[in-house]
Amino acid sequence: MIMKMCTMQDDKDLCLTIYNEDFGLVSERRAVKLAGDETRIQYLDVAQRMEVESLRIDGLDVVEVNYEYDLVDKTKLLDKYIGETVYLKVEDLPEKRKCRLLAAGSGLILEDILTGEVLVDPKGELILPKLPDGLLTRPALIIQLRPGETEEIGVSYLTKGLSWEAHYVAELKGKTLGLDAWVEIHNESGITFSDTRVKLLAGEVNRILKALNLERCVYSSAREERAPDFEEKSFSDYHLYTMQGTTTLKENQSKQVRLFSANSVPYRRYYKVAPYSEDVRIVIEMKNKAGDGLGIPFPAGAFKVYQRDEADDGLTFVGEDKIGHTPKDETIRLYIGEAFDLQCERKCLNKRKERGIYREEWQITLKNHKEEPALIHVLHRIPGTADVDKASHAWKRPKADELVFTVELKPGAVEDVDFTFLVDERVHVIKQIEKGKPE
Repeated sequence: MIMKMCTMQDDKDLCLTIYNEDFGLVSERRAVKLAGDETRIQYLDVAQRMEVESLRIDGLDVVEVNYEYDLVDKTKLLDKYIGETVYLKVEDLPEKRKCRLLAAGSGLILEDILTGEVLVDPKGELILPKLPDGLLTRPALIIQLRPGETEEIGVSYLTKGLSWEAHYVAELKGKTLGLDAWVEIHNESGITFSDTRVKLLAGEVNRILKALNLERCVYSSAREERAPDFEEKSFSDYHLYTMQGTTTLKENQSKQVRLFSANSVPYRRYYKVAPYSEDVRIVIEMKNKAGDGLGIPFPAGAFKVYQRDEADDGLTFVGEDKIGHTPKDETIRLYIGEAFDLQCERKCLNKRKERGIYREEWQITLKNHKEEPALIHVLHRIPGTADVDKASHAWKRPKADELVFTVELKPGAVEDVDFTFLVDERVHVIKQIEKGKPE
């Protein structure tokens, strides 16, 4: 039986495709010169958390594959040598004592082979002759194959412990904002990937089964437009981001890489009051379109927003929100906090039912203590079968059970939004008259 060893040093190409759900695809091609008489390959440097059932091998006529992960440690080493010959090296003594290892659980017990003495927890250095069979210093695939000649093999497999997430950092500047998009890549797969290409797949991939102390990305101002570090494209029903060049992703490492940046992106700020609420939320809204320096699909992630203080030119954090996967030409809407100087009071003035008609009268009072105008969208929930009887302000009905009032509130103003809706609860009986018969 002739065995060939294959390590990461033999890599000709290594690529990681990383998904959001804590797994990734490892695809590599290694140079392995087989003369035709080899029957086993010890394929080293594989992820400790690999999913063996996902393994795919090209370039070999494979008979059997075993994933060996019984890695060497002190306990396993000593257990393998119970009853075997070992050596004890004591300081200041020229020769090693030849002993038999009797026990190693709660302490070392040795028998001196020459004298028969039993040594309990002896002082000195214990020396083992060699690494026992069956123990490895790192995980390996043991591939049994039918003999054949080849110079290159390809191996692909899924592994747990790889993930990525997007982070966005924006600075509000008047009517535009500067934006930096980052991706944070995590490697807890049990191996370091050196000189690898990286692809990030955004989207929800169906599966049967569902760090280092590196600071998360901090503000980095987008002073000028620059080429993105990732190239984006549609792939199947997902979006794939391919990193330019290669990188090294160490075991137990988190790595920050810029996804893209944009400057002078138009946005608008307005305020929103949700149904059943009196909280006035701050909304930052922008259109993800190419003409504004964007137009690239946004992976889901956290969005941090800053604004510069003109008094000292320092940045102040003003809120954050999460976004879902957002295609190009769609609207990105961030709820970054609650407005301090805007107030909303919601009151039901009357409820009554007369002759099967149910009626509700409402008053929503808006107050602006700011020194500038405020555009406020007020949402109110109504029954899906209701009709608006009267209203003091123009309204829209984006959903059957929702009214939206848009109010431009001047500085220092107080304004009431009054409206009434009704629901016809009467039972209407329709009598059908048969043809040819009088009523």
